[in-house]
Amino acid sequence: MPAPPAAPLAQVVPLTPVDGVYTYRVPSEMDAEAVPGARVVVPFGRRTLTGVVVERFGDDDLDPETTPKLKPLYDVLDGRPAVPADLLALTKWVADYTLCTWGEALKAALPSGTGVESRRVVHGLAPPDAWDEPRGRKVLRALQEKNGAGLPVAQVAGVLGRKTVPQNLLRRLEAAGAVRLDDEVQEARARAKTARHLRLATPPAGGNSRTVRGARQTALLEHLAGVGEGGAVQAEAFAATGATSSTVKSLEARGLVEAFDAEVERRADGLDGPAPEAAPPVDLHPAQEAATDAIAGAIQAGRGGTFLLHGVTGSGKTEVYLRTLRAALDKGKTAIVLVPEIALTPQTVRRFRAPFGDAVAVLHSRMSPGERLDAWTRIRDGRYPIVIGPRSAVFAPLDNLGVIVVDEEHEASYKQFDPAPRYHARDVAVMRAHRAGAVCVLGSATPSLESVANANAGKYTRLEMPDRVPVRGPDGTTHAPAPLPPVRVIDLGREKQVRRLKGALSHDLRLAIEARLGRGEQTILLQNRRGYAPVVTCEDCGWTPTCTDCAVSLTVHRDRYGKLSDQLRCHYCGLTERLQPACPECGERDLRLLGQGTQRVEEEIAEVFPEARVLRMDLDTTSRKGAHRKILDRFGRGDADILLGTQMVAKGLDFPRVTLVGVVDADTGMLLPDFRASERTFQLLAQVAGRAGRHELQGEVLLQTRNPDHAAIRFALAHDFHGFAHVEMAERLALGYPPYGRLVGVEVKGPEQRSTEALAERWGVALGQEAQKVAGVEVLGPAPALVGRVKKWWRYHLLVKAPRTLPPSVLAAVVRAVRDRVGAPGGHRVNLDVDPVGLY
Repeated sequence: MPAPPAAPLAQVVPLTPVDGVYTYRVPSEMDAEAVPGARVVVPFGRRTLTGVVVERFGDDDLDPETTPKLKPLYDVLDGRPAVPADLLALTKWVADYTLCTWGEALKAALPSGTGVESRRVVHGLAPPDAWDEPRGRKVLRALQEKNGAGLPVAQVAGVLGRKTVPQNLLRRLEAAGAVRLDDEVQEARARAKTARHLRLATPPAGGNSRTVRGARQTALLEHLAGVGEGGAVQAEAFAATGATSSTVKSLEARGLVEAFDAEVERRADGLDGPAPEAAPPVDLHPAQEAATDAIAGAIQAGRGGTFLLHGVTGSGKTEVYLRTLRAALDKGKTAIVLVPEIALTPQTVRRFRAPFGDAVAVLHSRMSPGERLDAWTRIRDGRYPIVIGPRSAVFAPLDNLGVIVVDEEHEASYKQFDPAPRYHARDVAVMRAHRAGAVCVLGSATPSLESVANANAGKYTRLEMPDRVPVRGPDGTTHAPAPLPPVRVIDLGREKQVRRLKGALSHDLRLAIEARLGRGEQTILLQNRRGYAPVVTCEDCGWTPTCTDCAVSLTVHRDRYGKLSDQLRCHYCGLTERLQPACPECGERDLRLLGQGTQRVEEEIAEVFPEARVLRMDLDTTSRKGAHRKILDRFGRGDADILLGTQMVAKGLDFPRVTLVGVVDADTGMLLPDFRASERTFQLLAQVAGRAGRHELQGEVLLQTRNPDHAAIRFALAHDFHGFAHVEMAERLALGYPPYGRLVGVEVKGPEQRSTEALAERWGVALGQEAQKVAGVEVLGPAPALVGRVKKWWRYHLLVKAPRTLPPSVLAAVVRAVRDRVGAPGGHRVNLDVDPVGLY
């Protein structure tokens, strides 16, 4: 009797930081669904994990003895592939380029909370007093409090106040019969949501309209007749008609109405209402028209390519984006629009929904897992051809991609820091568009020097929009273009010398705010530091409270009632401590609060301008869902005179009555030991300056600084991007830094300083040995990181530097060789960051 055909095989990438592709048998009943791109549940050692099928093949090339030993797939999670073929290839490129595993890259492209995996759980079998060792008793006591529910092994470390799990202790407890270790499968946290729906019975099983009794029954039937065969959500039908459950039961009994459960979409904040009314069409400025023709022409002709849209603030880049998307949709294509901040999402969504209505979807991390799953599923199914969101939206599962817009492409927030993959969304967007034959538009008033260099080299097509566009007044009339606002620099050092500086706001800035308040105009103030006071110090002995887990001082925060909180906060790990009334070192009560955060500036505004209505926009006020939109809506309606915030108020905002922008401290971040510090400062100042005078009212910008001669200040004063770029790029060329060099950052982390430093030294030696094999490669470090300890982890940095002419794959090979040889043993971690945007 002939042997049955061998089971087909699948190569699967687990969604975990383990490198490699693993082969599994595909049961016959899963054959049709376990296709490349499908998510599957697989056994992986002692665990159960979610993975993605990346290839299917037969077993002809395998040893006949090998195939029967292969484990089978447990399940297929998707009826259709979760990861389209183009995203499979793109995530492989991301993994190779950023030196992470393919599983980590795939996980970044999928909605969070949808995977199935197992976790190791420990159950207590003995009372705490049955064990002599204190640590064991502590673990058994914690298990006893769980009442048999079990404790995830990963949480045992927290019970003991350790960073790593005490595996040796658990093994001894298990061998003695004091605990039991199990693998428990955890279901996905995010699932489709269903709700009760109603529809007209078709055909009616009995009864007719004459049998309807009462206004509620009539209203419900008329409502259902108007919504079509898909029916209506029962709760919404009740709200619209006044019907109740008894109304439905009565109509069901007569066969006029059917009740059923169906999926409902959970929509993100800002998408749950009707689309805004479309604005009247505008005539394009010549520079806008030229840019639109170039980009739309490439889309219509099916030519891929990358365009650098360099337009000053207020030059109408958004209108070019809208026309570009229209060209893509008219061609039957789809589009992605990336924004650097979640804070910009509400305004951007409103602007894009006006012409495109419900064709727009949103993806960002502040959405609930359910909202994100629903949006992602419908994007994959072709329901939404336009996707808007921060960096992770670059992986939106769109078919037939036509254009990717990266607004404010220079922003560092497009870079993913933790966890891996440490990708830059701008670079992924360029690569995804290239692979799809689509167009990528990089827009900015202050482009990154990397993009400028690519445009200079002819890799990108440069489109200049050097002037602001004519503005439309409230009555619909068109006015001449608003000029770029004049910028004044206020030297805080001199202000202090002449004794005119009484707080965070200089005399001139106070007068400028007062003038706007008198005219009913609005002001935006940038203070890129949150909290009340960054530093507390004792005047007598110099004591300063620092975080016990991080090498930083603690920041004073005020409570919402306007009093000084009795807590200090660490902005790195979130640790809080009481603010003591006296110095714990010397007992003196002469504690000084140094520096100004947004809360302290807000307090000063309230004292100087008690009649002013102030909105503060920082991480503390925007942590709740929808907070960004509510703050900006209030300011846009004129419910506030002053918008004070961190850098989130510097980008993309457009309010007609804002005529003053004040930068409270332009030096924040300027003097950091990072070669990009000057570039970031200039970009931030130029961007926030562009918020003033964008419409018919004249604007003004005041920059407060102690370094008025710094290049970033001098060129921001003249709105001179090209002058700044020329000087800065000359320095980069001399030093061999990007865009004229390649960098790979190596961060070595560990629970103890000595062992972490030793591991960093081993990496430094090994990298130096590998670098000698490749001309031009240089290794800098190791050295302690600027913040040497974060969340109890000691940190050391190394930098691998190479000329731009060296192919990325060669530099990657140097780092991979050391990773394979030295690794990260003994509870330590080594994070690799290709093309880092920050060196601290």
